[in-house]
Amino acid sequence: MQKAQKPPHATLEIVMTCINTSPQFSQATARSEHRPFSLLADGLRFDTSAQFIELALDLSQGIKTCLSLIYASHLAREEGDDACPPVLNVADTECLTRMAMAAAGVLSERAGSHIDILNALHMKDEQTLSN
Repeated sequence: MQKAQKPPHATLEIVMTCINTSPQFSQATARSEHRPFSLLADGLRFDTSAQFIELALDLSQGIKTCLSLIYASHLAREEGDDACPPVLNVADTECLTRMAMAAAGVLSERAGSHIDILNALHMKDEQTLSN
């Protein structure tokens, strides 16, 4: 009885090693200095209203940038001037359009959530005052 032959790739082993050639940057002493970017002062970073306003500003600026690039690309395509080609190709234009739509959707959903919370708080306050 013959043994089943293993395919050549099944017998190939790759051994990977990690060598730390830089002892002054050992994992024990390395500490992250990264701090997430925020437009808010430290005292406002945990305020939900301030966080929403920051998000709205960030997303609206991103949407504006996307739409500006899309518009400039459409104009360049319409003009057809080889000396001034579109900033974006058609595929990239479509991707940025979808990204702007998604960003607007996130902004809309978050705004709706905030309105729901504010309305619930208002109704609770009205009920407390009427009792």
